Amino acid sequence: MRVAARELTTVRQGTMLARYAVLGPVAFAQVEFGPTGTRGTAAEEPCEQAHWGFVLRGRLKFDEGGRTTEFAAGTAFYIPGGGPPHRFIAAGACAVAGFSPIVDPIDDSPAALAARGVELVVAPRPLRAPPAMLHVAGAATVNRTTDGIEAESAAMGPWTFMRTTYGALSGFVSGPCDLPHWGMVLSGEVVHSWDDGLELLTPGDVFYCPPGPPGHRFEVADSATIVDYTPTAALEGPGRRPAYRDAARARRDPGVAA
Repeated sequence: MRVAARELTTVRQGTMLARYAVLGPVAFAQVEFGPTGTRGTAAEEPCEQAHWGFVLRGRLKFDEGGRTTEFAAGTAFYIPGGGPPHRFIAAGACAVAGFSPIVDPIDDSPAALAARGVELVVAPRPLRAPPAMLHVAGAATVNRTTDGIEAESAAMGPWTFMRTTYGALSGFVSGPCDLPHWGMVLSGEVVHSWDDGLELLTPGDVFYCPPGPPGHRFEVADSATIVDYTPTAALEGPGRRPAYRDAARARRDPGVAA
């Protein structure tokens, strides 16, 4: 399942612009803050939920009881839930994106949005391209294969994050996969192929690969980079997977805020 950047639903609340899509049991959201940053937005309200995200532009601070960690553009991070209340702070323009399991049904009807002070944006400005590369905040494992694929992986709670860079033609030898993934294309063009069809993914597109069989495969004619999240329980279970994902299962370090 592919959702192009221009197909994301867009809403505005004050100076905060949010774009989102529902991808099976997981939601994707991309939030943009203007020149005044997060000041006066919901981002600065205390929160105890888990977050799987990455900074697209600007700088974002994570504050937990006065202890702060700053994430620069191009950084993927994980904030565990259930701990002391935390909040996010940006002093200036910033854009952040992330994925999150859907716990409660999402009511995005016009009446529900209006009740929350949220405005539906019918013709939003075009999205800027994401950074061409992302790296994990904290520890991570980088594995390079002989067939031109480089994968950086990190344990992020119940999910495993992976940034995969495909060299020319490497996607055609990566093999089929039966694992579920949620992710985004950072650079290049990727063909998401499965048994009864295919779709072309370009930078900024988000995707969901349901668990197989039937399985799927990422095919890359030239170089490309994607990021995705896989439930660790699925990664450690049965099912076909490319060799570089097996390496991630064997060598995986935590990628956390602190």
